[in-house]
This record gives sequence, structure tokens and C-alpha cells, in this order.
Amino acid sequence: MEPEPVLSRPAFAQRLQSEIARVRRSGGFLSLALLGSMADASLPGNPSAFEEIARVTRATVRLQDNVGFLVPRTVILMPDTNMGQAVIAARRALAAVRQQVAGPVAAELSAGIATVYGDVEGGGDALMASAEEALHQAPPGMPSGSRTLDGRPRILVVDDDATFAEALADSISARGWEGYPCTHAADAMQRVAENGYSGLFVDLVLRGSSGVDVLRHAFALKPGRPAVLMSGLDSSSGAIFDALALGPATFVRKPLSGPDLDTALEMFRQLLPGTGRRS
Repeated sequence: MEPEPVLSRPAFAQRLQSEIARVRRSGGFLSLALLGSMADASLPGNPSAFEEIARVTRATVRLQDNVGFLVPRTVILMPDTNMGQAVIAARRALAAVRQQVAGPVAAELSAGIATVYGDVEGGGDALMASAEEALHQAPPGMPSGSRTLDGRPRILVVDDDATFAEALADSISARGWEGYPCTHAADAMQRVAENGYSGLFVDLVLRGSSGVDVLRHAFALKPGRPAVLMSGLDSSSGAIFDALALGPATFVRKPLSGPDLDTALEMFRQLLPGTGRRS
């Protein structure tokens, strides 16, 4: 049985928060699209029109669900849907709207899309705000993706060599992820507790601490979060064996080559829900 496509505002807010909780708990993608115009014109409050939008978008991408409300904005919530899939769905939704709405309003309608993977700081309110910002930047009649929430999994790079950490984070970002450099173990422990990092690259030897301590803390908070331990030491080191026994981690010898990084990120794709299916 398919879910009811049109929800009241309270029911939609409850569903949005449940989806935010889902991606925080187990990973995966979540997209949200706002349909409207620069003039803030709302679509007619016609449930049958939204049901047609829901039918078209369900036929466009394999959505697990598609729910929303009509006033003051038409909102489409798309669980397990990445940014590329959401843009396709939004284009089809806009086309469906134009068949339901006549006049100049239809030509001005656009869509703003925000996508998260695994977590979003600020929860559903942040997701809605990012989609709203994208809507106001969208050309008339076209969908636009959020610049800040595009659903790229966040990877924390922990190394007390700032130059190396920044370079590795940039290389990770260039491969379609979102890399964040960090140079202090204490800062890394705080950040893995407070932010939704999907995976980690951690140097074994850190100033005043150890990468093993960072991994132990990260795995205690989220056992399934994958990690890469980096070191110039030989892989037979006892400290490395201890770290790899803590959770889903692999070892890469420094300095990392391009193929080393690609192999490590491929491991992340295998272990992180949904990332192997991204377009």
C-alpha cells in the first residue's frame, strides 16, 4: 500500500523528523524539494494536483516514498534519493505542475533541492532552509540544487601535518566526497561526536595522542562508521593491528598514492548505505 502523498503540515513535519533520525542512525540519502516561484506564488491547494505530481515523480525515480503538503509551498520529501535523482524528479514534477496549472504562474515555477547524506546539522529546519535558498536562486521553470547541502558524504581527515591534511581533504573532495581537514586529536574527537562524518582518515601518530584513540572514540559513537588508518610505519606494527581490530578500518601506508586513495574510498562506498548507487 502506497503512503498518502498529501500530508498536513504537522504530519509532514513529523515525517521529516523521522527521516532525519533514520539517516542519522543508519546513513543513506534524503532529499527535499520545494516548488514555488520568485514571486512566492503557491500552487493551488488541490490534492488531486499533488497526487499527479507524486505519481509522475514515483515513475521517474525509484522513490521509497513521496510525501508533502500544499500550503504555503508544495514540498516533496524523497527518502533514499540523492541529488542527481532528486533533480530528475523535480524536473518531472514541474512538468506535471504545468499540466495542472495554467497562466503565467506555471512558467515562473521552479524547484529548490537540498540533499543530505547521513546527517544534517540543524535537522529538518536546516534542510528546508537550504531548499528555500536554492529555490530563490533557481532560474524560472528549472530546478536548482543547494550549494551547501548536496548530499556528499562528509569525510574527516585527521593528521597533525596541516599541509598533508588539507591536501588529502582536497583530493577526497575532488572525488565526489566532502573532505574536512583536522590537525588535533582532541578537536577530532569532539567533531566526530557533534558532526555527521560518514568516515575518517586518521594518522596513527598524532601530537600528544594517537590515532588509535581517535578511532576508538569514533567507533564507540558509531560502530559501523568506516575508517582508514594512515602511517609511515610498517603494517606489522602492533599498534596498527590494535586499531584495525576496533571496527571497519583498513590501513594505508603514507604517503598515499592516487590508487591508494581510490581503493580506500571504494571501501567506504561498499560500507556506507546508498553511496554505491549515487549518480
